[in-house]
Amino acid sequence: MSEPDNVAPRPPRGRPRRTAEQTELTRQLIQQAGRQVMAEHGYHGVSVELILRNAGLSRATFYRYFNNAQEVIELVLQDVNDRLIEGVLTAIRQAPSPMQKVEAGLLAWRRWGEETGPLLSAIFAEMHDVHSPAHGHRQRVLAAVQTELNAAAVALGRRPFDPLQVEAFVIGVEYLGYRFHFGPEGPTDGAWARTRQAMLRMAIGLLGGALEWGNARQLAEVLEIPLD
Repeated sequence: MSEPDNVAPRPPRGRPRRTAEQTELTRQLIQQAGRQVMAEHGYHGVSVELILRNAGLSRATFYRYFNNAQEVIELVLQDVNDRLIEGVLTAIRQAPSPMQKVEAGLLAWRRWGEETGPLLSAIFAEMHDVHSPAHGHRQRVLAAVQTELNAAAVALGRRPFDPLQVEAFVIGVEYLGYRFHFGPEGPTDGAWARTRQAMLRMAIGLLGGALEWGNARQLAEVLEIPLD
């Protein structure tokens, strides 16, 4: 028997459908929990159970969105490293001269470290571990920096950089950046002044050409790098 026209239709049985906004909020909650767990335990210490405990969600809810904990961490690292690449490349492209490009990139790297927070320590600890996704994303950052620096060099009429020199520079920046954020001094203005000087000295030594090497003393004065 059909229902009278003036009777409201019955709601569908089962759980109400989640809106796209609710779905995205839940996914973000899981990713944020995965980020926190990795920051505390490292990649190899991440588990679905720890993510659920941090997020306050059920196992059924988790598996509605992700197949395993690795998928969560992959998204976390992709987002973090996308932010690094975008921030550094944007800063480099907006600066006018070669050394200003370098310094702008270093400042962008510092801001990224501040935004990344405790997760930075876990990334640094695992970026050379080939079994951690942090390693693959670190290679992606290195390739992006290499491409951008080579484009800048060619635009200045110079040869592309030796990949070994770029990698040595990036490794140095990574270490000094990590030490700045987690070293004994803490991320103070004084610590940054020393970190900046060390980074710029590396930049001149590893990435500088005949112009920079030939005018090292004058360049040091402009960049406020003490040589005595």
